Amino acid sequence: PAAECGDGKISASLETREADRQESKFTIIAERGGVILRMAREDDLQRIIDITVMCYTPIHDSFLEVVGEDVYQGIVADPGRDWKAHKAQRIRETFKEHPGCVWVLEQAGSVFGFITYAVFPERKRAWIEENGILPEHRNQGWATFMMRHVLSDLRQRGIRVASVEVDLDDVHIAARRAYQAAGFDRHHHIAIYHQNLELNNPGSLLDEENE
Repeated sequence: PAAECGDGKISASLETREADRQESKFTIIAERGGVILRMAREDDLQRIIDITVMCYTPIHDSFLEVVGEDVYQGIVADPGRDWKAHKAQRIRETFKEHPGCVWVLEQAGSVFGFITYAVFPERKRAWIEENGILPEHRNQGWATFMMRHVLSDLRQRGIRVASVEVDLDDVHIAARRAYQAAGFDRHHHIAIYHQNLELNNPGSLLDEENE
């Protein structure tokens, strides 16, 4: 009986490993130079969030410098809420609501980049959402590599228009270059103006109409 129990465990273990191997094989999108682009698993999410915080901290700081803390708290989705928590929630929501639309770059078992996107089949529309590459892996074409494979997936899904939003400040220069390299060739500039009404800026008051 003991031998039979042991054989059963070995058999079950082999079946489990085979199932894991097949699942891993299924989720691989592409490979290049020892790097795997694959669909993310739930246990990848914290790593993705950590990379997001590292990549988006300079972006957040730049935005905060432009608009100021007072206006920033008035226009963010959840005033007083940490922006990192908001980013983490968005990534988890995309993973849940858009299955198969969160991908990671992995080398030697370590994830160093990611991309998320949202698909709206009824409108034949998709949005590239969050993406990031760790600093030591930048300037090697990985962002464009991910983007091209995402666009290939969208074509297979019958999506007609893919969009991505990016600011025009210097901290986004690399991101804009990556999008352009991936074929994003049409854009329009939008300037969003803000003011803190408590400051009574010159020109904003009714008693200035006759001046």
